[in-house]
Amino acid sequence: MAMATGIFGRRSLHRAVQASSWQLLLRSMGTETAAAASSEQIAGRKSKKEGKRFYEKAHARPSEKDGYEVLLDHRVLRTPAKKPLKLPNPALALAVAAEWEWQDSSGIRAFTMPLVRLTSITLDQVPTDREKIIATLLKYCHTDTLCCRADEGSKLADKQVKLWDPLLDWAEKEVGARPVVSSSIFGTIQPYPVIFALDKTLRSMSDWELAAVDSLAGAAKSLVVALAIARNELSIERAIDIIRVEEEHQIEDWGHVEGGHDIDIADLRVQITAASVFLRLLNH
Repeated sequence: MAMATGIFGRRSLHRAVQASSWQLLLRSMGTETAAAASSEQIAGRKSKKEGKRFYEKAHARPSEKDGYEVLLDHRVLRTPAKKPLKLPNPALALAVAAEWEWQDSSGIRAFTMPLVRLTSITLDQVPTDREKIIATLLKYCHTDTLCCRADEGSKLADKQVKLWDPLLDWAEKEVGARPVVSSSIFGTIQPYPVIFALDKTLRSMSDWELAAVDSLAGAAKSLVVALAIARNELSIERAIDIIRVEEEHQIEDWGHVEGGHDIDIADLRVQITAASVFLRLLNH
């Protein structure tokens, strides 16, 4: 199947992809997306198709006013809310076009297009729901995974201290306040300076960045982890290790469940990788 072409041209696209620092991330995302598709089959569910492919090629080009747009043949892509799907730079535009180009002729699978999903959320939802998104992120920071600890002295607590405390130290330097931790089943109550510092950090983000951080925080169950990924403090693999401390501890005690734990890991990897790629393309 041909790669996305158009005004950039097939050769220029090939050079752009080869020169990009996100090439391996895109490959990783594609591999794990396939793993997620396999997980649906393992669970006895059919992969949902949104309809047959109705276009010959997907390509990107500069829009008439500003930014970049993606076309399916001659049709300019729009969001689910019918807004023009405009991208801020050619790297993200090419990646979105590639997701459409990689669709099989037998059917379009929306779950294999995470960059399209994040772009649509950015354009359709974030501008109107920005305050709600920030408020929700701040609300759940009281139960941030990194702040909810096992009983002191346990093996799990020791692992949490080793892997999580350095990230809380980083958060203190990055945003100006260190989130507090607790072993209470009710979570923590973060003090005002922490909430104020996180609120200021979130409000400084563009709609594009906020959409990605919101997605990362939901997948990681941690705003601190989401910010660390967004600021290039955590690699994808390191982030997954940090997120899965408790799960891996349980696996050590109770064993690995095939068709369960492996699917959870694949799904988490897709979510974290997609949002990470999205952020890196924004800054490409």
